[in-house]
Amino acid sequence: MMINKKKKFFLIAFSFVNIILYYTAFAYFDNITDALAVYNLPSGFLSFLRLFIVFILGFMIGFLIAISAKAMVSTNYFDIKVFLIAGCIPALALILYNTGAVNLVVTRFFDSDLTISELVFYFFSRDTIWAIWLGISAGASVKLTFISQPKKRFRHQFID
Repeated sequence: MMINKKKKFFLIAFSFVNIILYYTAFAYFDNITDALAVYNLPSGFLSFLRLFIVFILGFMIGFLIAISAKAMVSTNYFDIKVFLIAGCIPALALILYNTGAVNLVVTRFFDSDLTISELVFYFFSRDTIWAIWLGISAGASVKLTFISQPKKRFRHQFID
């Protein structure tokens, strides 16, 4: 069994280029939205687009981590168990804060206490951190094999 170094090098280079591109898109997102202002896009869509860019950036970082690890697996797959363990906290934080459920709980149970409201705001409002964490956990859950499998030879086949 031989490790396919060309494929691994190509994926690492591809990941670096994508990380640079998505980071640039996130860094200049305000300029991009100014350019998209002509189309009168809803602010919810632009917020989703910003979080999606951050999620893909995190995915590419996690994918680079997964490629760099020397995991010896026999097939390519997505490890859902690792994703659920590493991604449940940021996914829950994104869902709870963006739906307004956290504000409802603070209002109902804590009677809009200023200290708790500020704590909840500063903890949950960092949606870019939650989105990049979710992306990294999704990217690190991808398992790839770089081992060249020997071609199986059957009696009825001719292999050149």
